[in-house]
Amino acid sequence: LLALAAGTTALCAQPDSLDYRGDYYFAKRAQQERETVHSRNIVMLGNSLTERGFWSEYFQTERVLNRGIGGDCISGMIHRIGPIVEGQPRAIFIMGGANDLVFSKISGEKLLEQYERLLGVIARESPRTKVYIQSLLPLNEAMNEKFFKGKNARIAAFNALLRDMAARRGLTYIDIWSDMQRDGILPAEYTFDGIHLKADGYRIWIEKIRPYIK
Repeated sequence: LLALAAGTTALCAQPDSLDYRGDYYFAKRAQQERETVHSRNIVMLGNSLTERGFWSEYFQTERVLNRGIGGDCISGMIHRIGPIVEGQPRAIFIMGGANDLVFSKISGEKLLEQYERLLGVIARESPRTKVYIQSLLPLNEAMNEKFFKGKNARIAAFNALLRDMAARRGLTYIDIWSDMQRDGILPAEYTFDGIHLKADGYRIWIEKIRPYIK
């Protein structure tokens, strides 16, 4: 997602939080914001996993906009949510936090605070928008032990926080993790690098959210 999405080799040390302010972030954001969000739109908000999905082709009648940016973290999504909620979209599907959990040492509780700030902006600026909280996906730790070893446990714990938060806020939580994992990991046939998805992985994701988009 972060170093992997950019094709670079490594982060020297894990920071306490991630900085979203990279060249790719700003270039991709500027490109996306050339297309204005409208009330009829469904917005897919996330990082490279979202960016690499062909959502408008998967759901051709539903006016779906892709607002995924490779390497993005929750703080980056907070900073670009403004132009999205200005359009008062019909729905927003959020998948975020994997970069934070894999590439920084931020605690799940601190990350949840950031996530709730993002939700607060949406609720305040676009109260009629239906928000869907998508679980984070598992990793195949064996494919990249340097970055991924032990991170499935962090992701699973954060998913539990997301589930509880969604219930508390009255939002829909979509558990994609359970359909995507096998013995607690992302199967090799669903991924080519341990985190990003092949077509079969996206097929599971698509079918899981189809009832909510339709």
